[in-house]
Amino acid sequence: MVLRRPSHCPTVVHLDRDYLEAVPALIGGRKWVLVTSAGWAGRGTIKAITGAAGAPVAVVDDVPENPAISYVEKLASVKAADLVVAIGGGSVMDAAKGLAALQALAGEIPPFEAHLRDGEPLPEDLAPAPLICVPTTSGTGSEVTRWATIWGDEKVKFSLTDSRLYPSDAVLDPSLCISKPRELTLASGLDALSHAMEAVWNNNHTPESDRLATTAIGSIRNHLLIALERPDDIEARREMQVASTIAGFAMGTTQTALAHSISYPFTALFGMPHGLACSFTLPAVAEYNMGADQDRLGAIAEGLECEIADIPAVLLAWFDEMMLGAAVGRYVSAADIDGLGENLITRARAANNLRAVDGATAKDIAKRSLGDLSGAGAETAAAAP
Repeated sequence: MVLRRPSHCPTVVHLDRDYLEAVPALIGGRKWVLVTSAGWAGRGTIKAITGAAGAPVAVVDDVPENPAISYVEKLASVKAADLVVAIGGGSVMDAAKGLAALQALAGEIPPFEAHLRDGEPLPEDLAPAPLICVPTTSGTGSEVTRWATIWGDEKVKFSLTDSRLYPSDAVLDPSLCISKPRELTLASGLDALSHAMEAVWNNNHTPESDRLATTAIGSIRNHLLIALERPDDIEARREMQVASTIAGFAMGTTQTALAHSISYPFTALFGMPHGLACSFTLPAVAEYNMGADQDRLGAIAEGLECEIADIPAVLLAWFDEMMLGAAVGRYVSAADIDGLGENLITRARAANNLRAVDGATAKDIAKRSLGDLSGAGAETAAAAP
């Protein structure tokens, strides 16, 4: 008998809510810390939420993209409170989880670093403050997962992982997504797509995660292009936000696999947004995994409304519509991939993949994927001044 990984997510998801009404009600007069980014601070978010909920005991308003260990560890000095509120994208939510963990560790850095660098479990008596997440992008799924991505200053990706770091609540307000620029809309939407697809060709998949993935893939297929072409379409934004959370539920059971394994050097070394880095290889990874068990990709084909054998072609045609080749080509060229050697395998992620893979194969997948994006369009864009 094969024991499947159980599904579990204690986060309460509040759908289609005005965050200025939902968050104050959830705070309920308790002492709280606000975590956000400079972008949202500049849009007046701090003034708006403090006007609605009362002043927090502390504000962190400078979370950078892809926060590093050195940045997160500085948050240990932030005044503790009854709960933490994160308003922002994946980086903000990840930093908020790091803050909650460090405060629960009474600011002690050694156990935090031992967890990140060596995989040591966090203390059994850890009791982090509840976390309320208000995602402003539609891709990361961090609002319903137990982990956070934190980068080493040496450009290595680490994971903060503990079931006590599940957010207590997630507030989905699609109006917060209207202001997203095109590339962020594209990258975050494809991040959600990658989460859903990676949950399917995953050794940890379950019937439940497959159904969630199919639903997310179908919704992203139907709404991402609309959000790109009509950024103020609130219905498309709403559907993308829900699809991202559903993909987060699926990925929260399975974790990610080969496409994410390949992605990390592209973000760390070339600054490629994570959503682009983990998605541009999806057609080639799908074709590669068909070589092990084509039927396993049935949940993806159902979401895309195509035959299993047509998945790579359907994805490439869709990516071409969204001009993904030009977006990826701004960050990387074929020569850059050659320079990576065979260092495109993150063992923990690759081990989840349906089909075993080595570094040379991963590099071939990445290089072929770059060439497949609108023919030579990606390389041409990379060479442009």
